[in-house]
Formats: sequence, structure tokens, C-alpha cells
Amino acid sequence: MNDRNVYSCLQRLPGVYRDPPRIRKDASTLLDSSVGRHLQPEASSFVENDGTTVKSLLLKGTVPMTYRGATYNIPVDVYLPPNYPIRPPVIYVRPVSTMMIKEGHRHVAADGMVYMPYLHTWRNGSHNLVDACLAMSQMFGQDPPVYSKPPGYTQPTPPPPPPKYEHVAVSGTNSNNASTAAAVGASTSKPSINSTTTTTTTTTTAPSNGTTTATSNVSNGISGVFSSLVGSCNGFGKINIQTAEEKLAKEAQEANEVAAIARAAEEKEKQQQKLTQEARTRLTQLSRDILNKYRTSSMEGLRNDFKDQLLVEKSKNFVQDPKDGQIAYLNKRKQELEKYHEEVDGCIGKLSTFIKNVEKEKSSKSATEISVDELAVPSDIHSAQMLLLSAENAAINDALYFLDKALADNGISLEEHLRVVRKLSKQQFLVKAHLLKIGQVKASEAIVTRNAWS
Repeated sequence: MNDRNVYSCLQRLPGVYRDPPRIRKDASTLLDSSVGRHLQPEASSFVENDGTTVKSLLLKGTVPMTYRGATYNIPVDVYLPPNYPIRPPVIYVRPVSTMMIKEGHRHVAADGMVYMPYLHTWRNGSHNLVDACLAMSQMFGQDPPVYSKPPGYTQPTPPPPPPKYEHVAVSGTNSNNASTAAAVGASTSKPSINSTTTTTTTTTTAPSNGTTTATSNVSNGISGVFSSLVGSCNGFGKINIQTAEEKLAKEAQEANEVAAIARAAEEKEKQQQKLTQEARTRLTQLSRDILNKYRTSSMEGLRNDFKDQLLVEKSKNFVQDPKDGQIAYLNKRKQELEKYHEEVDGCIGKLSTFIKNVEKEKSSKSATEISVDELAVPSDIHSAQMLLLSAENAAINDALYFLDKALADNGISLEEHLRVVRKLSKQQFLVKAHLLKIGQVKASEAIVTRNAWS
């Protein structure tokens, strides 16, 4: 935006500058900086020391300065002369109606023109507008160039113009050839407060022997006229003093209102800057938190992906290893299972053949049925006893089962059930004890036999 405004102003100043891009760059840089953000570009003109008026680019506004811990804005005009940047900028302090330039300031003249070492040592390649304004702001912070007008301050009345004199030269001869004469006359009249009129007339003719008397007469005439002018001016000032005081009071009130508005605007700007800074701080913190969370989650995701990649690599090696891999193991197991399958098929064939032979032999035999007792033949007496006792134990279990069922079906009474159960339980206890004893004997015999074989 600032660059566009500067360009628009330069368009209204054709042919003034030799290097318009440099002017545009320097002015835009100053307007975008912190020290020059309150300046505005204008197409203006200023009067040179020789009285000529030239067109130039004007940067008008305020420059901040810090004095005793507080920030103040100093109104200034920064002119860029036609031969800038070879020539330094021309800077003026422009105090408002409620301010006045400090008398005897080291770097600011009575007309507001700024003189400082940075401008005196200006170099085209190493100096710029931003550094110039920074140096000026620092210089003003050490010695402010303006101050507020005291209450009741009255602008001094400018001195009246000097009276007009008539100069008459008379030709003559000097001691050798000619002499010189002069006559000066003045007539001045001014009304005073009591409407009286004072008239002073002086005419002097110089003798041929010198000019001392003429000079004395001229001085006397000037003194009389000045006294008359002072008296008349004093009377005129007494008449208009009330009007001047009212005007000054009105101007002071307007200046106070303008100052109040400026202070309110400055406070509003400070509040906006504070709110902007707080919003920037909150946004920065929020952005930092979001970025930290995203960074943490991204790092965790990368770690998990790295772990998964390692697992994939290990799994790949575990599966594709030609010696100990899963593929080699499964191929080996496949070969073993195929071999076992072949063996099972062979065994099935043998069993089928055996079954066929047994059925053929069974069909060829006409032998009678073999009883169950003949199928289980004990090899010794202890085995025969165990067989009989086991059969008796099984029979007692069956009897107890059916007794419980008969009691549940109300087939027998509870007293009969208890009597028979008591009897059978006693008998079963004896049978089990006998079986246990025979088992111990059989175990001892087995140990003896094993020891004998060993």
C-alpha cells in the first residue's frame, strides 16, 4: 500500500528525479519501518536557500521519540530534493499550534530546519532515510526540539516595518576637487489613543568640509520617528488586548481539544497494539502447541512405522531363509507327511488283507460259539481271585444303583433300603480290601520278577 502511494506521488512529479526507482524504494522502506509508519507521501515543493521553488516528494507526519521513558510523536516534514540521493534529505520540525520550537536548540533552527551530523556526513551508498530518521529520533530523545506553550502565552507582535527615508545627494567639491552633501527627511504621523498627531521633519544639508553633521541629524530623525511609532503602537495594543486574549483563549481551547483527541487516538492505538500483541501471543502459543502435538504424533507414527518395517524385514527373513525359514520347514514337513501317508496307505492295505483272510477263515470254520467265561482265563490263582472279586464288586455297585432307583420310585421303604444298603456296603468294603491286598501281592511279585530278570 505504501509503495503504491509513493508511486502515485512520483507520477505527479515527472522529470524531477534522475533515479525514480531509488526514490520509490527508499521512501517505501521508510514508510514500512517502525520509525516512519506515521508518515504519508505527498507531491509538494519547497524553497531553496537561493529563493527558488522546486518540486519534490514530501513525507509528512510524525516521528516517534522516547524521552524519560515515555514515547512522543514529533511532527516533521521530510523533503527529498531533486538531486537526492546525492544530496541528503531536507527535514523540518513542524510544531502544532499548542507547541513551540525550543530556542537555542543545537540541531533545530528557529524555522524548524534540522541540522545533524548524519545529514552533514551523508554518503549516497552508505546512508538511507531509515537510519536518518532513527538518528533524528535518538537525537530528539536526548534533547527534545519542541515543548508545550505555557498557559496564557501571547504570540509576540511582530515589529512594524521601518519608516521610509528620502535620500538626497548634493554634488560639490572636496578639499581637492569636490565635497559631498546629504539630506535626509522623514515625515511620519500615527494616531494615538487620544487622537493626537505627532509630526517630525528633519532636513540636513551637509557642509563642504564633511558628513559628520548629516549623520548626526539622520540619527536624531530616526530616534524621533521610532519613539512616535512605539507610543502609537502601545496605544493600539491596549485597545485590542481584550480581543487578542479571547482569540488566544479560543485557540488554546481548540488546541486542548485537538491534544485530547490526539491523546485518545494514541491511547486507542496503544490499546489496539496491546490487543494485537496479545492475539499474536495467543496465536503463536496455540500454533506452537498444535505443532508440538503434530510433531509428537508424527514422531510416534514414524517410530511405529519403523518398528513395523523391522518386523516385516525379520518376518521376511524368517519366512524366506533357505535353511531355517518357514518355507523350507513347510517343504520338509510336506515331504514327511507324504512319506507318512504312503506308510499309512501300506498299513491300510495290510489290514484289509488281514481282515479278508480272517473273514475267509471264519466262514470256512463251523466251530461253535465260545462262552464269555472261556474267553477270560486267569493265569494263576491270584488273578482268578481278582477276577471273581472284581465281578462281585461290579455286581454290588449294580445292586446299590437299582436300590436307589427303587427308593426314588417308592418301590421299597426307606428302612428296607437302609438295611440292604448297609449289608451290601459292608460286603463291598471287604471285597475291595481283599482286592487291595491281592494287588499288593501282585506288585511284590512283579518287583521280584523284574529284579530276577535284571
